[in-house]
Amino acid sequence: MELLMPGLGLIFWMTIAFGCVLLILKKYAWKPILQVLNQREKQLAKSFSDAKRIEHEMSQLAALKTEKVAEAQQAADKIVADAREEAEQIITGAKDRAREEARVISDKADELIEKYKKEAMLEIKGQLSALSLEIAEKVLREEFSDRERNLKYVGRLLDDVASN
Repeated sequence: MELLMPGLGLIFWMTIAFGCVLLILKKYAWKPILQVLNQREKQLAKSFSDAKRIEHEMSQLAALKTEKVAEAQQAADKIVADAREEAEQIITGAKDRAREEARVISDKADELIEKYKKEAMLEIKGQLSALSLEIAEKVLREEFSDRERNLKYVGRLLDDVASN
């Protein structure tokens, strides 16, 4: 029962002990505890503001990243389009050069064919001339094998020439 109804002396000594502990805590521990709590509060406030700032910067960086990715995509698309256009130009140029070379080769072939044709015609004419002379020689030999016939023929020719 004594705990439920403490005596006046116990209350007095407990108050004095509490006061002493309170004074000691106030003099030596209270200021450092409050200082640590204030520092912690400032640190938490600073961390919170840094977190907000970093979050804002991150959102800006994300927007910048999105913008840069879009720019890079556009640049890549432009490079691909330029490459396709250049490839088409190269192909078109190659086709044109090939057509020109084919035309030149065809013209040279036509000239060569014409040259060979003329050479063949000259050769044929030469062979034809030689053959004609040979035939004429054989015909004349046969025709003039008889001496009397020759004299008559020469006389006829001279008469034709004299009359003209």
